[in-house]
Amino acid sequence: MATVAVLAVAACTSTQTRVTTTYYSIAGATGADLDREIASKGPLKGHALASAAIKFVPVAVSYDETDKGCAYRQAKFRIEANLTLPRWRDHMRSSDPELRIAWRHLSAYAREHEEQHVAIAEEYAQKIGEELEALSPKSSCDALDKAAQRVLKRNRNAHNRAQLAFDAAEQKRLSALFD
Repeated sequence: MATVAVLAVAACTSTQTRVTTTYYSIAGATGADLDREIASKGPLKGHALASAAIKFVPVAVSYDETDKGCAYRQAKFRIEANLTLPRWRDHMRSSDPELRIAWRHLSAYAREHEEQHVAIAEEYAQKIGEELEALSPKSSCDALDKAAQRVLKRNRNAHNRAQLAFDAAEQKRLSALFD
């Protein structure tokens, strides 16, 4: 019985990333058909082929209040992400084998690209926890909370910049390949 309780507690505080995938269906027989479907049904109002909605979830955050002040004992975060990817319903019925091959490559790339966004977020989840745990004790837990908010804001902004930089680098790389 005690083993079950320990495992249950460990599961609640797991920092392992949780990824779910949602698909939107597209149909068509040509590349132009697929482009139109993605533009009308894709994430970000059709401005993207795929997307990753990412949340930072605190799973084990605690602090100690002593005569020396208030400090974090632990700060662990997990990433929860939902990938939105296209699913071509008619791909097996398409008479164009080159289009089927191109689709397989494009859909694999889309998944890998979004998984890289998740990996970037995982780095920041770990960084946030480390920075919170490294905060020196503050005179009160309210003061600790204010310092933590600064850490969170700084890392949230850095995380957003890292995600945008990744997308910009990918755009540049893809443009060089196809221009």
